[in-house]
Amino acid sequence: MLIFQIPFLQIALVLCLVLAGIHTYLGYHVVRRGVIFVDLALAQMASLGASVAVLMGWHEGPAWRSWACSFGFALGGALLFSLFRQRKERFPVEALIGITYAGAVALSMILLEKSATGTEEIKEMLVGSLFTVSWPEVLRTGAMYAGVGLLHWLARKKILLISENPKEARRQNLSVGWWDFVFYATFALVVTSSVKLAGVLVVFALLIIPSTAALAWRNRTGERIVFGWVFGGIACVLGLESSAHFDWPAGPAIILAMLVLLMLVAVALRIKPTSPSQTVK
Repeated sequence: MLIFQIPFLQIALVLCLVLAGIHTYLGYHVVRRGVIFVDLALAQMASLGASVAVLMGWHEGPAWRSWACSFGFALGGALLFSLFRQRKERFPVEALIGITYAGAVALSMILLEKSATGTEEIKEMLVGSLFTVSWPEVLRTGAMYAGVGLLHWLARKKILLISENPKEARRQNLSVGWWDFVFYATFALVVTSSVKLAGVLVVFALLIIPSTAALAWRNRTGERIVFGWVFGGIACVLGLESSAHFDWPAGPAIILAMLVLLMLVAVALRIKPTSPSQTVK
């Protein structure tokens, strides 16, 4: 396979496996909370911050300035969503998420239009640049995601309970608002780095598609997360290999691979024997 022979493909593969690992887990929470497009909105908020950095010329200076601007916008979105989720409004939180996404896209387009490299910036914002990533970037990203993963592991009972049974979490007097902010803030941290490397569309697909397949195929939380990891890993391998063979852009090839696998899961579910006791929770 070409991905095991060509150095830049090897780097892209390791990065994609790291991304699939953290995003499948976070995506499980997103799907269970019923805020499907929050990841897309936060990813676009991070892109809006990056667009502001481009307009200010910060992308040509120290990397931390552009990253900080991107994270600041994503963190603002995380705070907004965590606060809004606690209030009972006349319209669902998904409406606010959709409005945020649309507004962030529009502003990003306007800002990047002022840039000399606006067209390339927009393309990179959507599909990333997986084939130009270096080993140091992969290592930094992996270390950051490991820290986020450790935090979620330590707080797993509270965060999982809030995602799967928020009524029970409130009955147990958990600080749902605080833990929601912790979840969305760490989510924003992950998305800020992911979008820069893989683009908005790939990040969204990695969050939603493996988690959806896992929820359909398995019943227990642990099994679903593991299934999602395997699903995402296979999709990354197939997508990058297809990209190398057919000269396709890496991001769209990975998304296409996930869609094909999702269809296979759907077909398998139709022929899979089920017992009366098996129900998707």
